[in-house]
Formats: sequence, C-alpha cells, structure tokens
Amino acid sequence: MDKSLQIKFEDNPEFNLWLNENYPVSIEEFELNASEVLYNYKIDFYIQALERYNVDPQIVLSRITKNFPTPIAYYIDQAEYNYQNDHHRLDLLKSCWEAIIFFIFGLVVAEANYRKVPFKNLGLVKYETFCSDKVFDKLNIVENILDYILKNGFAFECSKLIQISTLTDIRKLNQERNGFTHASAKTAQQQRKLYSELYPIVSSILNQLIGFEKIKLFRYYEAPMPLLPRCEIYNGSALGGKKENIILQKDNYIEIMEDFNNSKIYAQINEIAFPVSPFIHFYQEDHETNALICFFKKKIAGGKYKFEVVSKSQDIEFSIADFTKVEAQLKSLIY
Repeated sequence: MDKSLQIKFEDNPEFNLWLNENYPVSIEEFELNASEVLYNYKIDFYIQALERYNVDPQIVLSRITKNFPTPIAYYIDQAEYNYQNDHHRLDLLKSCWEAIIFFIFGLVVAEANYRKVPFKNLGLVKYETFCSDKVFDKLNIVENILDYILKNGFAFECSKLIQISTLTDIRKLNQERNGFTHASAKTAQQQRKLYSELYPIVSSILNQLIGFEKIKLFRYYEAPMPLLPRCEIYNGSALGGKKENIILQKDNYIEIMEDFNNSKIYAQINEIAFPVSPFIHFYQEDHETNALICFFKKKIAGGKYKFEVVSKSQDIEFSIADFTKVEAQLKSLIY
C-alpha cells in the first residue's frame, strides 16, 4: 500500500510546523517548506522523522517547553535548564508536578461547566469538594467526569487529551510527594539522586499528556473583528504572554460572547474555546506590563480564594465575589 495513503500530510500539522521551523529549505531566492519537500520527495524519510519526533526525549521536551500551557511549560523548563542548585531543582520539579494536577483539574472542571455536565449525576454533590486543596479530591473529580463522559458519549475535548490511565500514574507520583517535601533535609548528592528518580515519572506523565500542545491558553485583549480577537497567549516557558489573533467559530463565540472580556482566562482546544477562570486565572501587579497566570489552590476563610502565581513563591487571594457568576453556574450543576 502507498505509504502516503497511510500517513496523510495534513494529519500532522504540529510535526510539519516543527520541520519547517527547524530545517529551513531555500533554493536560490525561493523558500520552501521542509515538511512538504520531505513528504513529497521521500515519504520514507518523512515517516522516520515523524517517529523520532514522537519518541525522542529531547525533541519531546522541546515541544513541551515551547507549546504546553505556561504553568506546566515554565516549571519543567526551569527544572531542566535554569535551576540554582539541587534543592532548587527539586522544588521546580515539584512545582511542575503540582501545576500538572491543578491545570488538569481546572481545565476539566471548566469544560464540564461549559458543557453543563450534571455533576450530581456523578455523585459530586458537594461544592466544598471542588474548593479543596487535596490532590485526592481533585483527581477524583477529574476521573469521575472523564468516566461519565466516556460512558455517555458527551462531546468533550479534554477526554481526547487526558486518559484515565494517566490519572493513575499521577496518583503514583503523588505518593512520592514526601520525597519532594523532605528534600531540604537531604544532602546535595541525595537531592540529585532523588531528582533522577522522580524526573522520569514526571516526564512519563508529560509524554502521556503531549496533546496539551494543542491547547491554547489565552486572555482577551481586543477584537476589531469579533471572530478574530487579538489575545495574550500563555503557551510555552516564557512568561510574557505574546499577542496573537485567535480564530473563533461562530457558534462557539455566540456561547461565550456574553462574558468574553479581559477579566478571564480561556482555553481553546480543537477550535472550541471556554473560560477556565476561576480555577486557572491571572494576576497583574500595577507596575507589571503583562499578567501572570495563577492557579486556584483552595477556598479559605473570610470569603477568599487562594491562588499560586506561576514563577513566584507567592500566594495571592481573590474575593469569592470576583467569581460569583461561575460559582453559581457550578452550584447549579451540583445541587
């Protein structure tokens, strides 16, 4: 069988873009796309390169640090390339592990809210559980939602990116948290050894979540054309939030347009955009040009939500009143 019929060029857009960016082709004054040249000239080589792209650890890591949502990409990049000492490196790996869990929780619950998944049908009947900082509670909620989606045939973008088996592996990593917690009491040699033991587990989970490179995390900036808004994009290890145009589908835009403004963070997966605030939100100090992504940790006393700011050893608090509408939506699906 013709291999071009088995592997279609258009089925691998991320790989094609990677080839084009990393292997520019020019003949005299003509610039060509490396992916098209390789596919059309020697498809066997194209297939071999695609296989390496999917399994080579360094290539996969570069895809994660460049394309994953910033809360995850930032910490794994820092742990690999920008740590100060062995203790700091373990702290960064721990932050990456926590970012994976909190991001998955925020993303899945946000889409479930957007899709109006009836939480009460899943046995999730206490709003307080959604506000818990316990990893067990967060993973249990995610697993219940994904299991319900699979059994009932809901349209659900997150189920295409997150496997229930991956949640099992995350639970295993959670059992290793004591290694992170007591890292400061260990010698530098012990810390290096512990990193070498824990990093492959984190790396394996990131590899299983490689579909996260298809998620676009963004905040509205301006919209001269409603279906082509200019937004701050929070993907990759850089914290700046570069500005790009997002393409919105008309039906999707109609669903979200009432609250489509710069007060929320949105995720877009396979052309479907939905708000992920308050579980994944942003924080901007008066003197800073760009906002920083933060993720919800737990509900605390005094009518506050506690968040962790990505890249800073800092927790901040938001008033529950900031998220009254979303809270009411979630509660309507619970009770």
